Amino acid sequence: MTSLFDSLHQPHVQLLLRLVLGGLLLLAGVSKLADRAAFRGAVAEYKVLPSQLEATFAIVLPWLETALGVLLLLGLGTTVAAALAAPLFLSFGIAIGVNLARDRHFNCHCFGAVQRDPIGWPALLRSIVLVLATLVVAVGASRFGALEFALFGSGDDLPPAIEVVPVVFLAAVAFNVLILLPEALAVRAAFARSYATRLTSRAHHHGRTA
Repeated sequence: MTSLFDSLHQPHVQLLLRLVLGGLLLLAGVSKLADRAAFRGAVAEYKVLPSQLEATFAIVLPWLETALGVLLLLGLGTTVAAALAAPLFLSFGIAIGVNLARDRHFNCHCFGAVQRDPIGWPALLRSIVLVLATLVVAVGASRFGALEFALFGSGDDLPPAIEVVPVVFLAAVAFNVLILLPEALAVRAAFARSYATRLTSRAHHHGRTA
């Protein structure tokens, strides 16, 4: 267990987590700002907030996500940004969990119109993982690849700057997997439902003609 904690505090791992989290938050915020009316409807659809708070939440959240995403990507105020992002992801997980307990299923709206990801156990698990990742970054924030290092830091204890490049590449891959995999699973589920409907329709048709 100690070796796991040590590895999570490595500069390369910290940079990877910071970039992925920052990218996800920025995408989530910008996509919601692009269609505010749709996001307001999404907030209401969850039915977890008092109706008088829904409009305020729908206005504040996208700007907060965007700001935290930019800070994490740049590596400015990393500890504070990650600490603020943790309760955000936790609130998403709670909202998803509440609706799963109610046996309600609809689009997650986690990334606005960019992704069609129905709420379910995968979305809940993703929220939990993101909470843990933000806590790891908040506790072990590294100046490696961060603007804070360029402005204020000393690099004596950090890896060579050139090693930032492969980490950025890996972060881009991880980011795309997190965005595209749920989309692919949603499309696959839609095809499966459509196929099951066709099979049922054919069975009924044969039953009437038999």
